Amino acid sequence: MPMVRQFNAVDEVRKHPGITAGVVAVLAGVGIAALLLNQRSGPTRYQQLRERVDPRGWFDAEALRHRFDDIARGVRDGAGDLTHRAADLGGYAGERAGHFGHEAKSKAEHWLHRSRKNSRKPMKRYARQARRYAEDAGDFARDHAREGGALLAVATIAAAIGAAALENRRRSGGSSGFGKL
Repeated sequence: MPMVRQFNAVDEVRKHPGITAGVVAVLAGVGIAALLLNQRSGPTRYQQLRERVDPRGWFDAEALRHRFDDIARGVRDGAGDLTHRAADLGGYAGERAGHFGHEAKSKAEHWLHRSRKNSRKPMKRYARQARRYAEDAGDFARDHAREGGALLAVATIAAAIGAAALENRRRSGGSSGFGKL
């Protein structure tokens, strides 16, 4: 008795993946060729297909350029706002340092007056200590006021440089990296 072998297509495809891929590629090529050769309008349909595949038409470069201009304008306006905020913060820091210095001085003067009421010998020691505290507090307040002014100056210069760079980029025709896309 002859042995009957059962044929299973999936098993044959698994055994020969290269041949299967080749057959699929040939069939796809035949299908595309038949589609292109059976066109009635000739090369215009092929031209339309080529235009769809062309990536230059996928986005609107003019709208993108306007969008970048809007972003640059927003950053420029934000830099001006940042400058005003930095000025307010510097003024606030200077004001707080001044208040701290005045409070320290008034406390030191209070200690000095209180020490004068006591005996003479401790009075000299407390007076020196109060003067030293007052000087230290004044130095501290002046140093912090200078630091606040320096921070304000650095923030203002950075904002001006950023605004100038954005203005220069806007005048030179937009961003060099995305404009030619």
